[in-house]
Amino acid sequence: MNTRQSLSLCRRLGFAFALAALFVSCSGHIGYGVLNWSIPEQNLVAGDIVPVFIESHIGNVYVIGVEKKRVEVPLWQITLYKSRSKAKRAADARADYRYAYATVKLDGLPMRADPDNTARQVYRLKQGEKIKILKKGEGVPVLVGNSPLAGDWFQAMTDDGSIGWCFSYNLDVFDERESDGSTAVAEQTGPDAVLQNLLSRAWYPDLYRTMIEDNRVDIDRINVAWGFFPGNDAGVARIENENGVVTFPYTSIARGDDGKYAFVGSSLTVRVRRSDSILVEYTDATGMPQALYFASIGTTPADLVASEKERRAEVLAGIVSAGPGFTSGNYGVLRFLSGGSFVWSGYQLLSPTAIPASAGGGGKVSLPYFLSADIARDYDGALTFTFDQAPSRVTFLYKLTDKGLRLEYVSESNVKDSVVQSRNLNPVIAFFSPDKGAS
Repeated sequence: MNTRQSLSLCRRLGFAFALAALFVSCSGHIGYGVLNWSIPEQNLVAGDIVPVFIESHIGNVYVIGVEKKRVEVPLWQITLYKSRSKAKRAADARADYRYAYATVKLDGLPMRADPDNTARQVYRLKQGEKIKILKKGEGVPVLVGNSPLAGDWFQAMTDDGSIGWCFSYNLDVFDERESDGSTAVAEQTGPDAVLQNLLSRAWYPDLYRTMIEDNRVDIDRINVAWGFFPGNDAGVARIENENGVVTFPYTSIARGDDGKYAFVGSSLTVRVRRSDSILVEYTDATGMPQALYFASIGTTPADLVASEKERRAEVLAGIVSAGPGFTSGNYGVLRFLSGGSFVWSGYQLLSPTAIPASAGGGGKVSLPYFLSADIARDYDGALTFTFDQAPSRVTFLYKLTDKGLRLEYVSESNVKDSVVQSRNLNPVIAFFSPDKGAS
């Protein structure tokens, strides 16, 4: 396209935009908007109803009428309705909280999709951030230990239009007719809710929470004694992990301007990242700084281990129920017994590629490994056989159907952090038919 053609196109486009603007101005407004957030410079308050003339997704603005002026406002600041009556009903529904705003007391406070502390997080707030309260809702009580936390669930909006539910315990709610909220955080009095949360919860290695979220509880990496213990009653905090125990005698706990809690008299500091996650920092005996993450997991490590052991036992019981014996013309007879034992004969074609020579005819079967997402599409899990006369474990991916059991050998080099990451390049696959008589 040459310069003359470009200029001609621009003139035509300019004429089209001008025509569109003329059409809008002649045809009147496109609806009525309810203001979501006050605009003091225009003397507009949240809940006011204004005529809307133009909606632009290019500029992300509405053009509204204010007295005899046309004013641009961000799209999020207006909720558009086709008629004034619908706009009025919407405004009336929020009338009780028309002037209600809040400032955030806790850095990282989550806004959630529903009024439930376990609901999906939709936004993370900053300390001191101002939000608009839309309405109060009935929700799931928030517990500290076994006691419900004082407060209410509010649906709120941020100044970019994000909407979610917040529990009021970590909010300073105010009426904009009486305050702008700028001093709300500085004027906090009474107990420190964040510190109370820190001292009242049990804190375990953040790895445990990751296991729960990924649905991969590796019981071999869980120790019921590990964790961070604030020691509020004794005045001695303690960290216990695979490296041993470190203690921190202290005289008091003070919150700094940076939001960290210093355990006065020691090098220990704690930052509450969110209500269920903390960062613990200290200087070790060699003078090196250390940083560890801990989480509140809603259960105990002992119960977590017990629950995972029960799950694994149910999986093995299901295999026993489908068999207990499985027969292959090439790979012998495999029998699963109650209590996690097995007997396997005739597996010579799998030896020594998969099963070590002279491994014996039986041993224990377990499920210590999990599957990557790709492998999980084709297999149910991984069975690990520990033969009585072999020093190493032998792992097979397995798939159980009404036609029988499919096993695929996987080498230990394909396992990382207890997850089978990939299959062997030249997989050895064995098919077994169920044999109810093999018991």
